[in-house]
Order: sequence, then C-alpha cells, then structure tokens
Amino acid sequence: MEGRVSSVGGDDSDDDPIMPPRPPPPPPPPPSSSVQAHCSETYVIQIPKNQIYRIPPPENAIIAERHRTPDKSNKNKVCCSSLWIIGVILVAAVLIGLALVVFYFMFSPKVPIFSIAHVLAKNNTHSSPHKHSGPRYEISMDVKNPNQFMAINYKHGGVAALSFKGKKIAKGEFPTWYQGENSAKRIKLFLQGVNAAVPYEIGKTMNGKKPKVLVSLALDVKVPVKVKFGVIKKWSMDTNVACKLKVSTLGVGSRILSQECHTEFKF
Repeated sequence: MEGRVSSVGGDDSDDDPIMPPRPPPPPPPPPSSSVQAHCSETYVIQIPKNQIYRIPPPENAIIAERHRTPDKSNKNKVCCSSLWIIGVILVAAVLIGLALVVFYFMFSPKVPIFSIAHVLAKNNTHSSPHKHSGPRYEISMDVKNPNQFMAINYKHGGVAALSFKGKKIAKGEFPTWYQGENSAKRIKLFLQGVNAAVPYEIGKTMNGKKPKVLVSLALDVKVPVKVKFGVIKKWSMDTNVACKLKVSTLGVGSRILSQECHTEFKF
C-alpha cells in the first residue's frame, strides 16, 4: 500500500514568504516661525511708579540737537556783524587821525617869544621882611604870542630863578595873566635874593660902578599854561623859558648888551 507521508509543518514557502523589517518613520518637520510666534509666551513686568522713566517727545530731541550743533547760518551772521563793527571802528579811527593831523598842521601851536628889556637890582629897606636876605631884582620882559588862532593863559604856579655863574642868586613867582591871539605885552618879574651875601661882581655893579667885565646872568622860567583855539579848549602844558644875557650894570642906567632866549612847550 502505497502511502504518502507528509512532513509536519510541510513546506509552505510558496504560500507564506518571509518579509524584511520595516525602517523607522522619519522625524516630524520642525514647527514654522508662525507657530513659534504663536506659541511664544508673554511676560508682564511691573515697575514701581517712582522708577518710571518717561521718554521725551521728539520736539525736545530736536531742540537739544540744535543747541549741541548750532546753526551755521547764525554763526556766519555773528561773524559778519563782528567784522562789520571792527571795520567801522578802524575807518573812524583813521578819519579821526587824519583830522587831527590836518588840525595840527593848520593850527600848530607856536611857542611865545620872550625877551628881556631891563634888569635892575635894589637893596632891601630896613622895613622890608626880606632885609636879611639878598637884594631884590626887577626884570622887565616882553612876551609876544605869534599864533593867529591860539590864545595863551598863563596859570598860577609859575616860578622864575636868576643865576650868576651857575649859582642861583634870586627866585620868585611868575605872574598869572591872559594873552590873546597875535599880541604882545610887557610884564615884570620881582625876584628876591636867596642869600644875604651878594657876589662881589653883583654888589659892585649895584653901586653904579661899571665892571671891567660884563655881568653874565641866566634866567629860567617854568610856568603852566593852557592854550585855546577860539572857543575850543585844547590842552594844558608847561612853558619853559631859558635866557642867557649880559648886562653893563645892575644899577641905574643898566643896559642889556646881549641875550639869547629859548622857549619850549612841555606836554
């Protein structure tokens, strides 16, 4: 008897084939930015009221910027104004200087002309308060003002001194007086001797004796004056006069034999 033996489990490879293992699923895609923004969290921060800082409006920022960087046009205007003022001052100074130069050359002050007309020495009387001092000298002077438009006012404080051989023998005050334009006048100086001892040559000529040698004297005058051009006061100054002269005698009949006077203004 022919029998068929079947194997347990038989060969069913044709019916159930063996499958390979499946790969793992891919990871999910990352969420988009919109999803992240939507999922972002919101935080609320509380600040104390006394620490709240206010933001200034934009107008304040513009003003601060202008102060920090000033407008160039305004700066240029200020510079132009300053230059204009300086220019005006310089032009005015030049014009004033030219006017003064013209004024000086048109009305330049000329010094007065002094000359000695007479010199006389007298002994003091017993009743004179200067009886114990030297003799008294009387000097006549001619003064001429050569200025056409300038008057001279000789003020208080002028002094005069008479010297013999370099030593002062008499002194006194210069008179105060007013001299008009282009005028001449004779004035007198009264000088008092400074020493009781009279030089021998001076005493000899006072007695009327003519010395063998002429007496040489020097007269120095310093007087403050104020010069005026019409009604305009100009300035004050000092007038210095230095005269050298030779006389025949200092007594009666005295004559000026030679003289040389020099005058200058001291500003």
